[in-house]
Amino acid sequence: MPSSLLRVAALGVTMGLCSSGCGLGARRDPATITPPRALVKTGESRQFSVVEEDDVLWGIAESRLGRGARAPEYPLRVAPNGRHLVDQRGRPWRVQADAAWLMSAEATPGEVDDYLATRRAQGFNAFYLMAMVHPGGYEAAPHAPGNVDGDPPFASPGDLSSAGASAASERYWAWIDSIVDKAAAQGMVVMLAYTYLGVDGGDQGWYREVLEQPSRQTLFEWGRWLGDRYEDRPNIVWFGLGDFTPPDGSEGAARVSAIARGIKAAGATQLFMAEPSSPDGIPGEVPGFGRVVDLNSFYGYGPEGEGPVYETADRAWRLSPRKPAWMQEGTYEHEDNTGHFSGEPWETRRGRFWSVLGGGTAGDGFGSRDVWQWQDVPDSLSTPGADYSTHAFDLLASLPWWELRPSGTDPGYAGATLIAGGQGTWGESDYISSALTADHEWLLAYVPVTDTGARAFRVSMSAMAAPARARWFDPATGTYLAISNGYELTNEGTRTFTTPGLRSDGTDDWLLVLDATGEPRCGRITSTGDYTAPASAPTGITCG
Repeated sequence: MPSSLLRVAALGVTMGLCSSGCGLGARRDPATITPPRALVKTGESRQFSVVEEDDVLWGIAESRLGRGARAPEYPLRVAPNGRHLVDQRGRPWRVQADAAWLMSAEATPGEVDDYLATRRAQGFNAFYLMAMVHPGGYEAAPHAPGNVDGDPPFASPGDLSSAGASAASERYWAWIDSIVDKAAAQGMVVMLAYTYLGVDGGDQGWYREVLEQPSRQTLFEWGRWLGDRYEDRPNIVWFGLGDFTPPDGSEGAARVSAIARGIKAAGATQLFMAEPSSPDGIPGEVPGFGRVVDLNSFYGYGPEGEGPVYETADRAWRLSPRKPAWMQEGTYEHEDNTGHFSGEPWETRRGRFWSVLGGGTAGDGFGSRDVWQWQDVPDSLSTPGADYSTHAFDLLASLPWWELRPSGTDPGYAGATLIAGGQGTWGESDYISSALTADHEWLLAYVPVTDTGARAFRVSMSAMAAPARARWFDPATGTYLAISNGYELTNEGTRTFTTPGLRSDGTDDWLLVLDATGEPRCGRITSTGDYTAPASAPTGITCG
């Protein structure tokens, strides 16, 4: 067959080739490589080089799904195993969501276009949106409950039965329609918070209005109105509750459930999710409403709001009946909502990998303060946290993420304790979370920021299906650093790995990526930068 050209970008970091067990301490930023990119024929070689006094760690990036992959077909549904979502063709669909809460009140049409195009290019496929923003709840939303044109969601303020009953109210809902339709054109899902209740049922949401409606039937009819309007828009996921869980058995709980029943009675078949009270609520644990939801989209602040969301992820993974679990609202970039965070962007990558490898394998959510508050859009869309999200999405697209199982020997887990030593302490910020695919071909272990530099830990290599290749993935830059030259690490006993240590910004979190898939799909690169392309172009893989 004719030869193909692979567009390859080599990745190099000056620090010396790292074999397992080495300690590197502080490290530099990625080196300047010549050539930065190259077209290499299948089966042929190309030399990459860098002028540095130190040795170089080399790697080739791989991504399983390119940006041009076929668009998903909505509505989404739950996979037969209950662990992840699929589209209408049965293709796994990973939740990669962003917080755009106040878009409905503060965005212009042009800003919506910019937002969707930018977030889609960054790899996001969903976002949270309040169908209407409560008045007086947010300094950043002076137009609430209306939009920037002054159109209100209700013809009579606070009367849910008056939605669409005036020309101005109908214009408001046409505005929401337009957001949903524009998202559909970008292949994105709108997670529509149809009656966001608000923190503690207060001014940020509509819980008081829910209680003030004449009857439960009024709430049911409000839900039916929503369902009638949006049942034919397949790119919606219905988002219930919203930062608050009404007391079990209360009138409020019954009224909130009535809205969901009304949506379903209208014939709307899209999935339901929910956001219970913070800091680490899980919808499946909410009496009554837990039966409504299809997803366990859990809070990401960890027990007591102190961070270790892997604990919440583990609870969500264990819940019965089984539902796709993912961290819906984690630590926000540039914001501390519990008093236990710095707001530094790196905390978003820690929450993501702690949750995904701890049991929230169906996806993850991201939020940045200025975006959810709709400040300085589109400039605020380009942040370190957004870059970290893209890097993570690309990493997870390179492997069968839907087959990940968290470390452990209980039924449904990986079948092994993956970290045999040096894991840190459960419930603390030094804990290493890890997961293994069901075929035992991929193992990921996330070593969180500790500000201590290089860190050694032991991995159960016997969990792997075959001899493995080992790489470090840098979640701050999206680069891979080679640990082994090919698939040379035996799948027996345990092996010690030591992280590359501190970056120039003082952070030191890393992901160990082991795979036992055989020949590298994008070719091999030696410790001297000599790259050899594979004999044939890989199918479904983007190299470089």
